[in-house]
Amino acid sequence: MKSRRKKEHKSLKILRFIVIVLFILLLFAPEQIDRPVIAGIAIAGTLGSILFLLLPMLPRLSVPFFLKKFRFPHDQHPRETEPEHGTYDLETLLIRQISFQITDKMKAAYPEAAWEFQKPLTAEHLLKGRPFRVRTLQTGNYNFAEITMDKYGHLNVSMMTLKSLTPQKDTQASTPGAPVHVDPEAWYSLIGRPLLMDLITDLQARGHQKLFINESGEIFILNGNTPEVKNTFEHFPPKDYWAALTDIFIKDELKAKETNNTLELSWM
Repeated sequence: MKSRRKKEHKSLKILRFIVIVLFILLLFAPEQIDRPVIAGIAIAGTLGSILFLLLPMLPRLSVPFFLKKFRFPHDQHPRETEPEHGTYDLETLLIRQISFQITDKMKAAYPEAAWEFQKPLTAEHLLKGRPFRVRTLQTGNYNFAEITMDKYGHLNVSMMTLKSLTPQKDTQASTPGAPVHVDPEAWYSLIGRPLLMDLITDLQARGHQKLFINESGEIFILNGNTPEVKNTFEHFPPKDYWAALTDIFIKDELKAKETNNTLELSWM
């Protein structure tokens, strides 16, 4: 780097010397010598000297705003990219915002309405304008709705009534054995709370205001009088610990009360 600067400095000195000589020759040269040629050479040398002075300053000149979006080879600072998991966060945010819009539309007609996705919704499906169905609760004679979104982001909700031609079989889930000795606070912090908060966020977006937990740890909502299981807690504390567990729920800003065979949690 130093040798390069020395070479540039030496070349600049030589160029300056030549320019000075040409100007002296222009002033004192005899009339028979072609003075315009000498003047042109002198002016070219002067411009070359100015260019040599400006070249080292070019990297420090500010880049115009309209050129900042272009990347040049000498740029040593690569543009930061979004983390891969950011895409999933944005997708979740988009779907939850759409969920709140669906809830607002349904509650405008049915104040007690709630709903569930018939199958998981993806952002790709939504942005392509494809219709999707949701199962509705507390919506009179309707039990489904078909929803579409236009290119302007407006939602169209069409209520439907669907009935199955084959009767559903009643299945009883196996009751997992609960541990005899449980620390309710530790269980809630490590196992219960992460699952519960995520589930409540999704249920609230769909218009639900409460859920229930039975002795086997099944988390369910009520469709009329029919329980619909949404998830199951692992190692759910037995009934002897429910009083302590109720206090923990209340500290976490949830309304909790114990009934005969269930814990009822609400958040409205």
